[in-house]
Amino acid sequence: MRRVLRGIACAATLLAFPAFAEDAPLVPECQTIPEAFSTQLFNELIGWIALHTSYDLQLAYQAPATVSFCEIDESVEYEGSDLIVEHGLLAAYDLRRRHIYLVRPWSSVDLYDQSVLLHEMIHDIQWTNREWDCVGQPELEAYMLQNKWLMEHGIHHPFNWRLIFRISDCGSGD
Repeated sequence: MRRVLRGIACAATLLAFPAFAEDAPLVPECQTIPEAFSTQLFNELIGWIALHTSYDLQLAYQAPATVSFCEIDESVEYEGSDLIVEHGLLAAYDLRRRHIYLVRPWSSVDLYDQSVLLHEMIHDIQWTNREWDCVGQPELEAYMLQNKWLMEHGIHHPFNWRLIFRISDCGSGD
């Protein structure tokens, strides 16, 4: 089964991560690039999440989600099927595998790109901490936290809040 993920379906962990150990399995469709990350960036993002949520972060520290990079028009394994990475998709979180896909171009020194990674790290923490009524429900919280982080860094991003609310609604009405 092939599917296409568009738009904001997923917004938006690092050299210290066990996922980047030499013996860790690589995602065949995407290239894992540990040097793009740093322990400092991971600690800053996870620390920020700790300060702004009440989630238990023990698993995120001990066994963080794996991360790889993908290209536009590439097909990747996502939630048990193939996903075609389309323009507009910045990242995706695969809940089944606890895996974050970052779409190139992505830079560890770009604040917006960091916020995209933060968003996906939030999804990993959300899903390892509680049950949700539908797959879209955690999006509102993740985007609100991403927006807060961006604002703290002096960046205003024009998120489509109407669409985010609709995605997070779980079909209970518009």
